[in-house]
Order: sequence, then structure tokens, then C-alpha cells
Amino acid sequence: MNTSVDTPTRRPGVVSFIGIILYVQAFLAAIAAVSLLIWRNDILDFLNRQDSPLSNGAFTGTIVGEAIAAILLFVVANGIMRGSNGFRLLVAIVQGLSMASAVYILVAHHVGGYVYRGVFSLFVGVFVLWALYGNDESDRYFETNG
Repeated sequence: MNTSVDTPTRRPGVVSFIGIILYVQAFLAAIAAVSLLIWRNDILDFLNRQDSPLSNGAFTGTIVGEAIAAILLFVVANGIMRGSNGFRLLVAIVQGLSMASAVYILVAHHVGGYVYRGVFSLFVGVFVLWALYGNDESDRYFETNG
């Protein structure tokens, strides 16, 4: 008689690492949004003195964008930490797009800092994809918890 029950699998360290990084990014985006909001007038005055073409509306859009990014990053981090296959796929798609962008940067702008940014983005993308899909522990975790 088979008495095996689907019990939640312990979260692998690499998945926890990715989730924590996503939480940190969400926290930093929230700090950026609040900081931009608090020092809005000072920043706009400075940009005006520098003859920046950034308008008041565009600056407001930047603040809203940072706030939305913070919320989305927090939701995705929660999903990854809970073992959601949908959020796992979402992170993989975003990393795939980032890696495609990095390859384009390496091919089109193969000088100086562009090379370092492109190579770093590729390494990060490969690590994240491996962490989410390339090891058996992660597969078990997302299969049993998702």
C-alpha cells in the first residue's frame, strides 16, 4: 500500500538566494520611489538648472514607475519563495530577454563598459536559469509546492 503524501519540499538555497535578491530589488525600488517623492522639488530644481529636458510629468512618471516596479518585484519574489511555477516561468522569460539584450549589446557595442555589462548579464542569466530549471532540487521544489 502506497502511503506517500505530497508534502512540500524544502526550498533549495539557490532559489532562496534568488528570492532574497528580488526582495532586495523591491526594497531598493521602494526607497527610490519614496526618495524621489520626498526630494521631488529639489531634484526638479537641480535638473532645471542643468537644462535637463525632463519635464515635471516625466518625473512623476518615473516615480510611479519605480513604485510599480517595487510592487511587481515584491509579488514575484513572494511567488518564487512559495514555489509558484508561473512566477518561475516569468523570471525565466525576463532573464531570457535580458540575455538576448546582452548578446545584442556585445555584438553591436563591443567596446569598454558595454562588454562588461553584456558578459555580466549573461552570467547572471545563466545562473538564474540554472537555479530555477537546471538542478533536481529546484525542479522538485517547484513541482511539489507550486
